[in-house]
Amino acid sequence: MRVLVLDLTHGGEVLARAYARRGDDVTAVDVYGTSTAELRDGLNALGVQVLRSSPPEPFDLGVAPIHCPDRHYGEARCAERITHHRAVGRLASFSHPVVEVTGAHGKTSACQLIARMLADQGKKVLLLTSGGLDMVDAEGVQTLREKVSIAPPTLLDVAQERYDADIGVLEVSLGGTGADVSVITTISDDYAIAGGTRRAFDGKVQMVRSARGTVVFPEEERQLWEPHVPSGRSVTFGPGGDVQIDVEGLSLGRPARMRLSAGDEAATAELRGDYLVPAYRTVFGAAAAAAFSLGTSAEAIARTLSSFNGARGRGEVSVEEGRILVRDRNPGVSAASIEWELQCLDTYDCRDVGVAIEPVSIKVCEKLDLAAVRSAIEKHAAVTGLYLMPPGGERDGFVAVDSIDEVRERHQVTLWCTKEGYL
Repeated sequence: MRVLVLDLTHGGEVLARAYARRGDDVTAVDVYGTSTAELRDGLNALGVQVLRSSPPEPFDLGVAPIHCPDRHYGEARCAERITHHRAVGRLASFSHPVVEVTGAHGKTSACQLIARMLADQGKKVLLLTSGGLDMVDAEGVQTLREKVSIAPPTLLDVAQERYDADIGVLEVSLGGTGADVSVITTISDDYAIAGGTRRAFDGKVQMVRSARGTVVFPEEERQLWEPHVPSGRSVTFGPGGDVQIDVEGLSLGRPARMRLSAGDEAATAELRGDYLVPAYRTVFGAAAAAAFSLGTSAEAIARTLSSFNGARGRGEVSVEEGRILVRDRNPGVSAASIEWELQCLDTYDCRDVGVAIEPVSIKVCEKLDLAAVRSAIEKHAAVTGLYLMPPGGERDGFVAVDSIDEVRERHQVTLWCTKEGYL
């Protein structure tokens, strides 16, 4: 079979190798011109022809990422065109059940929480997220790889490694490859992809259509996804859904009460106070629904949630001498993420909030949209101070401070956002 594989930037080389090793005649196109000589030599050694643009020739199969504009096919004539997601679904074979998670927000945290719920039930869980590849069990977390991509071809690599696990929980960008449980955290902003020719929805609906088992999605998005579920098996979460979580007694820095209903089961738990609980409502629902669909009881889910202390670097809460510090440290710090955390603080009815922005380098500071940050913060009356830490310095609307202690001394609540850099 003649196969044309587009895009060597987002995992196309993995697919090109897989097709070549099974005996196909493969042409790989480096549409963005980013491949190294070493990568091209490796593909050439397998008999793969590497080009900068698609040749005007006939192919049995064309394979491209869902976010790759069709114009990169050029004048090539393909009897069938599929996405990288579908190609991985055809090529990959796991020796254990697989849960795939995608969505606009909360993918990584949902994966981590699903893995913890399953590990607490004695499962050995292979966990793939943008944070790395890990093995999670009752004893803790063993890191297998620190830096990984969540592009679909990574799943093919992982499947070929044949890790000794009972189940896999895999974060996938923009869609899915066909899993035993397919989870959509939320569609949220249906942003444009593929040069504006497709939407994020197109990737997620492909995940639903390719699902081999249960599909998990928010109850409020039922009309979007249910018509595309091939098996008819779905579990929804959120108000009115199959799995519902209600939180009471929110007080920043203190435990809160949670009630969980899952099908005909119910359970309660006390949630810890060292993270922003409202920031995890979607994550809690998606993870609980996924675990419930795999047979985990409501009581077991509640036990795991009671021990959960948030994702590292995401909305961590500490209290010292009556003053509260909320720490957010990750590459995703932006105007949107800061506004989201302020919305969470509004849920706690916070007053007198100081917001401190700390870029890790002057380059990051220059790229951070400080005007958008100011605009987002102005929507929240509770914010009474806005600060910029080194290496940013004093700027319009921002007061320069040398340390976070200067901010903590001035406000009852401090939101400290450290922008670590770009992924």
